Amino acid sequence: MTLAWNAEDVATLLANPVAEDGPEYQFFDLPNANFGSSNFDSVVDADGTVVGLSLFTGYSANERKALSLATVNPDVPIGAEVRVIWGEPGGGSGKTTVQPHEQLAVRAVVSPAPYATVVRESYHAGWRSAAV
Repeated sequence: MTLAWNAEDVATLLANPVAEDGPEYQFFDLPNANFGSSNFDSVVDADGTVVGLSLFTGYSANERKALSLATVNPDVPIGAEVRVIWGEPGGGSGKTTVQPHEQLAVRAVVSPAPYATVVRESYHAGWRSAAV
């Protein structure tokens, strides 16, 4: 699946490094926000139950959205709103690419993969498309 991240929540992350006060969140690097060699973030539903993992986060200039690939439970439908728990638990880690920070629950919509409609519907026939 793809997770389409909420624009307001991403704006909060992007503005955070220059905010004069308030919480500090893990830096969201553009275009690729993978701050570890194999990082992942928990995906939770409205009740806070872990329903999947968000991986390979970044910004798509073509789609004008922050997106991540994800694995989610099969009972989570396309279109469902979930939360990506951005950042590491416990205030960070000893990694040199991770500053002390708080986690942020970023809203995201469960979407198909590939995300781009043109790729899903009319791209070269193969595993990426519905074309036969």
